[in-house]
Amino acid sequence: MENKEIVVWHEMDGAGDSSLQFIELICRELEQKEQLKFRFVQMNISPFLEKLRNLENEPEKPDVIFIAQDMVSLEEASLSEVPDKFCSYMEDKIWDSMKYKGVQRGVPYLQGNHGVIFYNKKYFSGMPETWDEIIQLEKENVCNFSMDLKVVYWYLPFIYSTYGNPIANGEVTMNAENTKEAQDFIVDLANKGKLQSHTAISTMLDKFIAGEIACMINGEWLYEYLNEQMGEDVGIAPLPKMGNKEMSGVSSSVGMAFPNNSLSGPKKKELETFIDYMLSKGVQERWLLEHKRIPVNKEIFDEMDKLEVDKNIVTSCEQMKKNYFLINEECMKDMWQQGENIIRKIEQSI
Repeated sequence: MENKEIVVWHEMDGAGDSSLQFIELICRELEQKEQLKFRFVQMNISPFLEKLRNLENEPEKPDVIFIAQDMVSLEEASLSEVPDKFCSYMEDKIWDSMKYKGVQRGVPYLQGNHGVIFYNKKYFSGMPETWDEIIQLEKENVCNFSMDLKVVYWYLPFIYSTYGNPIANGEVTMNAENTKEAQDFIVDLANKGKLQSHTAISTMLDKFIAGEIACMINGEWLYEYLNEQMGEDVGIAPLPKMGNKEMSGVSSSVGMAFPNNSLSGPKKKELETFIDYMLSKGVQERWLLEHKRIPVNKEIFDEMDKLEVDKNIVTSCEQMKKNYFLINEECMKDMWQQGENIIRKIEQSI
């Protein structure tokens, strides 16, 4: 059995990343049900990516990695091609989200993975629906709004909502000049003292929980953690309207991938058992009801209105439906680079 031990690599995204505990629990259940054996290796994002890019030099290679969908473009990791037999669990667009160059390189197990507005209910009479409601809030020693100005991802909703889809015909059309409207909006908030920049996965969370930030844009995946820390005080709102315009963000998936072509190796049967269990109706329902994440299993997702789903999760799903769904086009690397150029221009104006 020793040679059938499944080695799992999982990147830890700060204290708010509560998914690891449930994934480990699922694996322990499979150890009992199927006599499988798992071993976890956990690390921060920088060493995680570095090791995957230099996988050939690793003395012990992982069989499974948990990743955001865009990481299937790490060609150095030699990710296994995944058979289409697992696609029946979910809608085609979700399944396709982990394709790269036309080849399925991963298995989504959660969808959403998008930004929402978290707000402290103590400071608002109801869900804030417009930026004016957020900006006009007057609370002593409380910052109106926070976002992480060092990370491109958090700019995308502002760009999509003012500029439109920055990807057309496989090319990135946005740049630091033609996204001026989005930049001006953020710069104006910062220069008026209505916006503070904090690291999204650490300082921002601490200040929001402490009541020092009224609203923040952050990842829907943090809701379970915030709910545990704040209880009924934490709310989720859709991205606020910019004038009369609905605000759209981006959504994607998170999934499992199989480096070093592990899915075609001697552990193929064990790994496929793991995939089936992760996508099963029972496990996917627990992701939704117990861990406040958005499942990919279409049976569960289609039955959400019949389940006792947290109202904040319902709001998060409403935002997800408005969003653009990211696809792993090769030009995505150009989009992130253009985003870095935008960050530098904003930094010069604040």
